[in-house]
Amino acid sequence: MAELEQETLALDRSTRDPQRMTWRGAHPALWLAIFGVLIAFAWEMLQLPFYETGDLNPAAAARRCALAALGDAGIMVAAYLGASIGSGKTPWLLAWPVSRFVAYLIIGLSVTAAIEMLAVRSDWGWTYSPAMPLVPILDIGAVPVAMWIIVPTVALWMTRRMGVN
Repeated sequence: MAELEQETLALDRSTRDPQRMTWRGAHPALWLAIFGVLIAFAWEMLQLPFYETGDLNPAAAARRCALAALGDAGIMVAAYLGASIGSGKTPWLLAWPVSRFVAYLIIGLSVTAAIEMLAVRSDWGWTYSPAMPLVPILDIGAVPVAMWIIVPTVALWMTRRMGVN
């Protein structure tokens, strides 16, 4: 019985070895876009109390959140592709190297911070409600910054789960 357990553990470890894993199906950027837009939409809807929404009815709020979620997913894909530069033909998600993951987060956080800084200081942008905590020095919302750590990480993890064989 103990031998069988040891063989099962060895087999389990070998199937988790990044050297033996392969990517199946669609390109990771496609899965990231799909998971990213779905998760980001839920986040956008939940963070509405942190923004001034004026007289938006539920349909208008959902439409704005859907557009924001599409933008968030676009940033996720761009950050993934940016972090992929020089990684070769195999998607880096197989091994999930820390350096690529950190590059992914830095690219996304940088784009998000730039968009937030522009949007809250322009007529075409948005306004925070008094409930929005601000990131010191940058004076941008802490909720969108947290979003760009949590949502893209979950979307990337789900993408990896979908494509690893």
